Amino acid sequence: MVRVTGNFQKESPLHPKAQAALLAAFDAGWADPRKLSTASTTARRMRQEALESIAAQLSLRSDEIEILGEPLLGHHLAIAGLATSRESKIFYPATARSEVIATARAHVPVELAVDLFGDIESSPMSDKGVLALQIANGETGVIPKADQICKSFPDAFIACDATSTPDSNLLPERWDSALFDSQSWAGPEGIGILAIRNSPAWKNPLPHIGIARAPHSYSLPLLLASVVALEAWKTQTGEDSRLRGLNAQLRSRIESSILDCDIAGQLDSSLPHIASFSFLYCHGEELVRALSTKGFDVDSGSACTSEDLAPSHVLAAMGVLTHGNIRITLHRDCSDEDVEKLGDAIIESVAELRARN
Repeated sequence: MVRVTGNFQKESPLHPKAQAALLAAFDAGWADPRKLSTASTTARRMRQEALESIAAQLSLRSDEIEILGEPLLGHHLAIAGLATSRESKIFYPATARSEVIATARAHVPVELAVDLFGDIESSPMSDKGVLALQIANGETGVIPKADQICKSFPDAFIACDATSTPDSNLLPERWDSALFDSQSWAGPEGIGILAIRNSPAWKNPLPHIGIARAPHSYSLPLLLASVVALEAWKTQTGEDSRLRGLNAQLRSRIESSILDCDIAGQLDSSLPHIASFSFLYCHGEELVRALSTKGFDVDSGSACTSEDLAPSHVLAAMGVLTHGNIRITLHRDCSDEDVEKLGDAIIESVAELRARN
């Protein structure tokens, strides 16, 4: 059995360069940048260089970004910061993350139906409020038509969830806030990037004293490692095309070999490294365990932990099978051989489970 655990699960392994940078940063970047000591001066310089690098890599200005030590908090900051009151309407796709839905429900939530391809089905709306726009779905890889959707909400602020991709080119032409996550470019967990383009309209929704736009509670070493990982990610030209080819190979193999299978979204309008398969007459958690015994770690539905195996609201909203689901993430060290063996394992495991049920 070939052990390829780490090549297919949702959590991205930390880039090797980021690992080395993280160790070095603990030596040089331990001091509080807000203090006045020599070590703090060094840390402050390192932080500013990190901000400038991240801004350049994400096609942002350094004064537009805030670093967050808790990326999930960024959904609330990005959306609620643009809401003018608790009575503001928050429009969000039915495939949105739970953190986005929770923020919307603290105001006036307006859920928007999506079609089979993950695009919002909505007539133009002149209502004011905030459109919580998902730039790419982390569960299915689907990339909605962002600019087209924004045109249907001409009077709403646009808060973009970009946590599943470091590709800032996917942001719509018009946007007011955006949230990125270091893990999407194989950086360390615990670093989020909140971009605020419409500074006059955005107000800090958290209880606060002073002018700080976000808590400064992040780890500087993690930030420095995240910068290295982002720079490495951006220099790996051609990887997206290679991963898209592997994804196409896997999708074609599964579609031609297994009956009663749904594949969420079309690869041409999805992230290159994510695939979501749902198999009739199978249980997702059983399929995850079966693949694990064969050396492949994958996820099931929207479950992020072993305690959360509820059917995926994302798949349900898109109208595809919600049971018998596995989500596969092809990481940048995946090979053709890995994908070929994964295909064999899926075909074999589905047949075994169907014969048993």
